Amino acid sequence: MDRNKSKITQTKNNSATGNQKIVSKFFTDIDGFKEFVAYSGLEIIQLTPGSLEASYFSIQVGDIHFIYAQANQGTQAFGNKLKEYYSFAIVWFVNSGEPYTFRHPIKAQTTLFGFNEMAFDFVFQGGAITEISIPLKTFHTYADKLQRHDLDDKFLTKNHVNLLPTGMKEIKDYLKQLFWLAVHEPTWLQKPDIGKLVADDFVPLLISHIPIKCNSKNFMKPSRRGKLITQAEKKILGHLDQPLTLKQLAENLKSSSSALSYGFQDLFGMSPMRYLKVRRLNAVRQHLKASSPESCIIATLASQFGFYHRSHFTKDYKAMFGELPSETLGKKA
Repeated sequence: MDRNKSKITQTKNNSATGNQKIVSKFFTDIDGFKEFVAYSGLEIIQLTPGSLEASYFSIQVGDIHFIYAQANQGTQAFGNKLKEYYSFAIVWFVNSGEPYTFRHPIKAQTTLFGFNEMAFDFVFQGGAITEISIPLKTFHTYADKLQRHDLDDKFLTKNHVNLLPTGMKEIKDYLKQLFWLAVHEPTWLQKPDIGKLVADDFVPLLISHIPIKCNSKNFMKPSRRGKLITQAEKKILGHLDQPLTLKQLAENLKSSSSALSYGFQDLFGMSPMRYLKVRRLNAVRQHLKASSPESCIIATLASQFGFYHRSHFTKDYKAMFGELPSETLGKKA
Protein backbone atom coordinates (compact mmCIF):
# COMPACT_ATOMS: atom_id res chain seq x y z
CA MET A 1 0.00 0.00 0.00
CA ASP A 2 1.08 3.58 -0.70
CA ARG A 3 1.94 5.16 2.66
CA ASN A 4 2.26 8.76 1.48
CA LYS A 5 -1.13 9.92 2.74
CA SER A 6 -0.67 11.98 5.88
CA LYS A 7 -4.06 13.41 6.87
CA ILE A 8 -6.89 11.62 8.65
CA THR A 9 -10.17 13.12 7.50
CA GLN A 10 -13.37 12.21 9.29
CA THR A 11 -17.01 12.44 8.36
CA LYS A 12 -19.68 13.06 10.98
CA ASN A 13 -22.55 10.89 12.14
CA ASN A 14 -23.69 8.18 9.78
CA SER A 15 -21.47 8.95 6.84
CA ALA A 16 -23.15 8.10 3.56
CA THR A 17 -20.71 5.42 2.53
CA GLY A 18 -23.20 2.59 2.48
CA ASN A 19 -20.52 0.48 4.07
CA GLN A 20 -21.49 -1.09 7.40
CA LYS A 21 -17.83 -1.72 8.18
CA ILE A 22 -17.30 2.01 8.60
CA VAL A 23 -18.69 3.87 11.63
CA SER A 24 -18.37 7.61 12.11
CA LYS A 25 -19.82 9.46 15.11
CA PHE A 26 -19.57 12.93 16.61
CA PHE A 27 -20.49 13.69 20.25
CA THR A 28 -21.24 16.93 22.06
CA ASP A 29 -21.55 15.54 25.59
CA ILE A 30 -19.76 12.90 27.64
CA ASP A 31 -22.91 10.81 28.05
CA GLY A 32 -23.37 10.06 24.37
CA PHE A 33 -19.69 9.16 24.06
CA LYS A 34 -19.85 6.94 27.13
CA GLU A 35 -23.03 5.16 26.05
CA PHE A 36 -21.64 4.55 22.58
CA VAL A 37 -18.48 2.77 23.83
CA ALA A 38 -20.23 0.93 26.66
CA TYR A 39 -20.42 -2.23 24.51
CA SER A 40 -16.65 -2.58 24.88
CA GLY A 41 -16.82 -2.55 28.68
CA LEU A 42 -15.26 0.90 29.01
CA GLU A 43 -16.28 3.60 31.45
CA ILE A 44 -15.40 7.21 30.59
CA ILE A 45 -15.49 10.30 32.79
CA GLN A 46 -14.76 13.92 31.92
CA LEU A 47 -11.86 15.51 33.81
CA THR A 48 -11.66 19.07 32.50
CA PRO A 49 -14.46 21.68 32.47
CA GLY A 50 -16.22 22.75 29.30
CA SER A 51 -18.48 21.39 26.59
CA LEU A 52 -17.20 18.15 25.15
CA GLU A 53 -16.54 17.66 21.47
CA ALA A 54 -15.48 14.13 20.63
CA SER A 55 -15.34 12.08 17.45
CA TYR A 56 -15.11 8.37 16.80
CA PHE A 57 -14.19 6.77 13.51
CA SER A 58 -13.77 3.02 13.08
CA ILE A 59 -13.30 0.60 10.23
CA GLN A 60 -13.37 -3.16 10.16
CA VAL A 61 -11.06 -4.84 7.69
CA GLY A 62 -11.50 -8.59 7.81
CA ASP A 63 -11.36 -9.48 11.51
CA ILE A 64 -9.23 -6.48 12.48
CA HIS A 65 -10.79 -3.30 13.90
CA PHE A 66 -9.14 0.11 13.57
CA ILE A 67 -10.46 2.97 15.75
CA TYR A 68 -9.55 6.66 15.75
CA ALA A 69 -10.96 8.66 18.69
CA GLN A 70 -10.49 12.33 19.46
CA ALA A 71 -11.69 14.60 22.30
CA ASN A 72 -11.14 18.23 23.19
CA GLN A 73 -11.48 17.65 26.95
CA GLY A 74 -9.44 15.68 29.44
CA THR A 75 -10.90 12.22 30.00
CA GLN A 76 -10.24 9.07 31.98
CA ALA A 77 -11.18 5.71 30.46
CA PHE A 78 -11.05 2.41 32.31
CA GLY A 79 -12.67 -1.02 32.28
CA ASN A 80 -12.34 -4.59 31.09
CA LYS A 81 -11.45 -5.60 27.54
CA LEU A 82 -12.89 -7.95 24.97
CA LYS A 83 -11.16 -11.23 25.67
CA GLU A 84 -10.98 -12.41 22.06
CA TYR A 85 -8.62 -9.62 20.95
CA TYR A 86 -5.28 -8.01 21.62
CA SER A 87 -5.63 -4.25 21.47
CA PHE A 88 -2.68 -2.05 20.53
CA ALA A 89 -2.99 1.71 20.99
CA ILE A 90 -0.93 4.72 20.02
CA VAL A 91 -1.30 8.43 20.74
CA TRP A 92 -1.55 10.79 17.76
CA PHE A 93 -1.36 14.01 19.73
CA VAL A 94 -2.27 15.54 23.10
CA ASN A 95 -3.67 18.98 23.85
CA SER A 96 -1.51 19.38 26.96
CA GLY A 97 0.53 17.38 29.44
CA GLU A 98 1.44 13.70 29.17
CA PRO A 99 -1.08 10.88 28.76
CA TYR A 100 -0.85 7.94 31.16
CA THR A 101 -1.69 4.25 31.04
CA PHE A 102 -1.80 2.42 34.36
CA ARG A 103 0.08 5.38 35.85
CA HIS A 104 2.88 5.13 33.25
CA PRO A 105 3.56 8.21 31.10
CA ILE A 106 3.16 7.68 27.36
CA LYS A 107 5.29 9.14 24.59
CA ALA A 108 3.35 9.76 21.38
CA GLN A 109 6.50 9.35 19.30
CA THR A 110 7.43 5.88 20.60
CA THR A 111 4.93 4.18 22.92
CA LEU A 112 2.76 1.24 21.87
CA PHE A 113 0.37 0.44 24.70
CA GLY A 114 -2.88 -1.17 25.78
CA PHE A 115 -2.12 -4.79 24.88
CA ASN A 116 -2.68 -6.12 28.37
CA GLU A 117 -5.72 -8.31 27.72
CA MET A 118 -7.16 -7.95 31.21
CA ALA A 119 -8.08 -4.26 31.51
CA PHE A 120 -7.76 -0.76 30.09
CA ASP A 121 -6.71 2.39 31.97
CA PHE A 122 -5.97 5.64 30.18
CA VAL A 123 -5.82 9.31 31.22
CA PHE A 124 -5.13 12.24 28.93
CA GLN A 125 -5.81 15.96 28.74
CA GLY A 126 -7.50 15.88 25.35
CA GLY A 127 -6.10 14.75 22.02
CA ALA A 128 -6.42 11.71 19.78
CA ILE A 129 -5.55 8.02 19.93
CA THR A 130 -5.87 5.01 17.65
CA GLU A 131 -6.64 1.50 18.85
CA ILE A 132 -6.15 -1.62 16.73
CA SER A 133 -7.92 -4.80 17.87
CA ILE A 134 -6.44 -8.00 16.45
CA PRO A 135 -7.93 -11.46 17.15
CA LEU A 136 -5.65 -13.51 19.39
CA LYS A 137 -5.37 -16.31 16.83
CA THR A 138 -4.47 -13.89 14.03
CA PHE A 139 -1.76 -12.18 16.08
CA HIS A 140 -0.15 -15.45 17.19
CA THR A 141 -0.30 -16.87 13.65
CA TYR A 142 1.78 -14.01 12.27
CA ALA A 143 4.06 -13.97 15.32
CA ASP A 144 4.82 -17.68 14.75
CA LYS A 145 5.49 -17.06 11.04
CA LEU A 146 7.98 -14.37 11.98
CA GLN A 147 9.44 -16.62 14.69
CA ARG A 148 8.65 -14.02 17.34
CA HIS A 149 8.29 -16.50 20.14
CA ASP A 150 9.27 -13.74 22.57
CA LEU A 151 5.80 -12.22 22.15
CA ASP A 152 4.37 -14.66 24.66
CA ASP A 153 1.94 -14.27 27.55
CA LYS A 154 4.68 -12.74 29.72
CA PHE A 155 5.33 -10.00 27.19
CA LEU A 156 1.63 -9.36 26.63
CA THR A 157 1.10 -8.59 30.32
CA LYS A 158 3.50 -5.63 30.13
CA ASN A 159 0.85 -3.39 28.57
CA HIS A 160 3.29 -0.92 27.00
CA VAL A 161 6.57 -0.91 25.10
CA ASN A 162 8.74 1.76 23.45
CA LEU A 163 9.46 1.43 19.74
CA LEU A 164 12.04 3.29 17.70
CA PRO A 165 10.64 6.62 16.42
CA THR A 166 11.18 5.46 12.82
CA GLY A 167 9.14 2.32 13.48
CA MET A 168 6.28 4.26 15.06
CA LYS A 169 6.28 6.67 12.11
CA GLU A 170 5.97 3.79 9.64
CA ILE A 171 3.05 2.32 11.58
CA LYS A 172 1.30 5.71 11.74
CA ASP A 173 1.88 6.33 8.03
CA TYR A 174 0.19 3.02 7.21
CA LEU A 175 -2.75 3.81 9.49
CA LYS A 176 -3.14 7.30 8.02
CA GLN A 177 -3.61 5.91 4.55
CA LEU A 178 -5.96 3.21 5.77
CA PHE A 179 -8.25 5.81 7.34
CA TRP A 180 -7.91 8.05 4.29
CA LEU A 181 -9.06 5.22 2.03
CA ALA A 182 -11.99 4.45 4.34
CA VAL A 183 -13.18 8.07 4.08
CA HIS A 184 -12.48 8.84 0.43
CA GLU A 185 -12.70 5.40 -1.21
CA PRO A 186 -14.95 3.34 1.09
CA THR A 187 -15.80 0.80 -1.62
CA TRP A 188 -12.16 -0.26 -1.45
CA LEU A 189 -12.99 -2.12 1.78
CA GLN A 190 -15.59 -4.20 -0.07
CA LYS A 191 -13.09 -5.71 -2.48
CA PRO A 192 -12.52 -9.49 -2.19
CA ASP A 193 -9.53 -10.57 -0.10
CA ILE A 194 -8.88 -7.02 1.17
CA GLY A 195 -9.02 -8.35 4.73
CA LYS A 196 -6.17 -10.77 4.06
CA LEU A 197 -4.20 -8.09 2.22
CA VAL A 198 -4.35 -5.68 5.16
CA ALA A 199 -3.62 -8.44 7.69
CA ASP A 200 -0.63 -9.58 5.63
CA ASP A 201 0.60 -5.97 5.48
CA PHE A 202 -0.17 -4.51 8.86
CA VAL A 203 0.23 -7.28 11.45
CA PRO A 204 3.81 -8.18 10.35
CA LEU A 205 4.58 -4.44 10.19
CA LEU A 206 3.43 -4.01 13.78
CA ILE A 207 5.24 -7.11 15.04
CA SER A 208 8.47 -6.31 13.23
CA HIS A 209 8.80 -2.97 15.02
CA ILE A 210 8.40 -4.42 18.51
CA PRO A 211 11.97 -4.82 19.85
CA ILE A 212 13.12 -8.45 19.87
CA LYS A 213 15.17 -8.07 23.03
CA CYS A 214 13.22 -5.84 25.36
CA ASN A 215 15.10 -4.28 28.23
CA SER A 216 14.45 -1.59 30.80
CA LYS A 217 14.69 1.11 28.10
CA ASN A 218 11.82 -0.43 26.17
CA PHE A 219 9.47 -0.64 29.15
CA MET A 220 8.70 2.64 30.86
CA LYS A 221 9.15 3.05 34.56
CA PRO A 222 5.99 3.93 36.49
CA SER A 223 5.65 7.46 37.79
CA ARG A 224 7.30 7.87 41.17
CA ARG A 225 4.05 8.13 43.01
CA GLY A 226 2.02 5.77 40.81
CA LYS A 227 1.18 3.27 43.56
CA LEU A 228 0.34 6.03 46.04
CA ILE A 229 -1.99 7.78 43.57
CA THR A 230 -3.77 4.52 42.77
CA GLN A 231 -4.41 3.98 46.49
CA ALA A 232 -5.54 7.58 46.90
CA GLU A 233 -7.91 7.29 43.96
CA LYS A 234 -9.55 4.24 45.53
CA LYS A 235 -10.00 6.13 48.79
CA ILE A 236 -11.54 9.09 46.96
CA LEU A 237 -13.99 6.87 45.11
CA GLY A 238 -15.02 5.39 48.45
CA HIS A 239 -15.77 8.86 49.81
CA LEU A 240 -17.84 10.39 47.01
CA ASP A 241 -20.78 10.69 49.41
CA GLN A 242 -18.71 11.29 52.55
CA PRO A 243 -16.62 14.22 53.82
CA LEU A 244 -12.91 13.97 53.03
CA THR A 245 -10.07 16.47 53.36
CA LEU A 246 -6.59 16.37 51.88
CA LYS A 247 -5.12 16.06 55.38
CA GLN A 248 -7.35 13.06 56.16
CA LEU A 249 -6.47 11.44 52.84
CA ALA A 250 -2.73 11.90 53.42
CA GLU A 251 -2.89 10.59 57.01
CA ASN A 252 -4.94 7.58 55.91
CA LEU A 253 -2.28 6.67 53.34
CA LYS A 254 0.64 7.57 55.62
CA SER A 255 1.80 10.10 53.09
CA SER A 256 2.38 13.84 52.90
CA SER A 257 -0.11 16.26 51.39
CA SER A 258 2.56 17.57 49.02
CA ALA A 259 3.35 14.08 47.67
CA LEU A 260 -0.33 13.53 46.88
CA SER A 261 -0.70 16.98 45.34
CA TYR A 262 2.32 16.59 43.06
CA GLY A 263 1.24 13.08 42.06
CA PHE A 264 -2.31 14.10 41.15
CA GLN A 265 -1.04 17.12 39.26
CA ASP A 266 1.27 14.90 37.19
CA LEU A 267 -1.38 12.30 36.39
CA PHE A 268 -4.68 14.18 36.26
CA GLY A 269 -3.53 17.77 35.86
CA MET A 270 -5.33 18.80 39.07
CA SER A 271 -5.15 18.61 42.87
CA PRO A 272 -6.58 15.64 44.83
CA MET A 273 -9.49 17.72 46.09
CA ARG A 274 -10.26 19.00 42.61
CA TYR A 275 -10.23 15.40 41.39
CA LEU A 276 -12.66 14.52 44.20
CA LYS A 277 -14.99 17.33 43.06
CA VAL A 278 -14.75 16.20 39.42
CA ARG A 279 -15.65 12.62 40.33
CA ARG A 280 -18.54 13.86 42.46
CA LEU A 281 -19.84 16.02 39.61
CA ASN A 282 -19.64 13.03 37.26
CA ALA A 283 -21.49 10.90 39.84
CA VAL A 284 -24.27 13.49 40.17
CA ARG A 285 -24.58 13.59 36.38
CA GLN A 286 -24.92 9.81 36.21
CA HIS A 287 -27.73 9.93 38.77
CA LEU A 288 -29.48 12.79 36.96
CA LYS A 289 -29.37 10.83 33.71
CA ALA A 290 -30.86 7.78 35.43
CA SER A 291 -33.60 9.67 37.33
CA SER A 292 -37.04 10.82 36.29
CA PRO A 293 -37.73 14.59 36.48
CA GLU A 294 -40.85 13.96 38.56
CA SER A 295 -39.06 12.13 41.36
CA CYS A 296 -35.63 13.77 41.49
CA ILE A 297 -34.91 16.82 43.63
CA ILE A 298 -31.63 18.24 42.36
CA ALA A 299 -30.65 20.00 45.60
CA THR A 300 -31.17 16.79 47.60
CA LEU A 301 -29.14 14.72 45.12
CA ALA A 302 -26.32 17.29 45.10
CA SER A 303 -26.14 17.34 48.90
CA GLN A 304 -25.72 13.55 48.93
CA PHE A 305 -22.41 14.11 47.14
CA GLY A 306 -21.19 16.97 49.30
CA PHE A 307 -22.58 19.94 47.36
CA TYR A 308 -24.47 21.86 50.02
CA HIS A 309 -24.50 25.33 48.44
CA ARG A 310 -26.95 25.21 45.55
CA SER A 311 -25.66 28.21 43.57
CA HIS A 312 -22.03 27.06 43.87
CA PHE A 313 -22.99 23.56 42.75
CA THR A 314 -24.96 24.88 39.78
CA LYS A 315 -22.04 27.07 38.73
CA ASP A 316 -19.54 24.21 39.04
CA TYR A 317 -21.83 21.81 37.18
CA LYS A 318 -22.42 24.16 34.26
CA ALA A 319 -18.71 24.97 34.02
CA MET A 320 -17.93 21.27 33.92
CA PHE A 321 -20.53 20.02 31.46
CA GLY A 322 -21.73 23.12 29.62
CA GLU A 323 -25.33 22.84 30.82
CA LEU A 324 -27.42 23.24 33.98
CA PRO A 325 -28.28 20.23 36.17
CA SER A 326 -31.95 20.84 35.35
CA GLU A 327 -31.14 20.58 31.63
CA THR A 328 -29.44 17.22 32.18
CA LEU A 329 -32.42 15.99 34.16
CA GLY A 330 -34.84 17.36 31.60
CA LYS A 331 -33.23 15.34 28.83
CA LYS A 332 -34.61 12.22 30.52
CA ALA A 333 -38.16 13.33 29.87
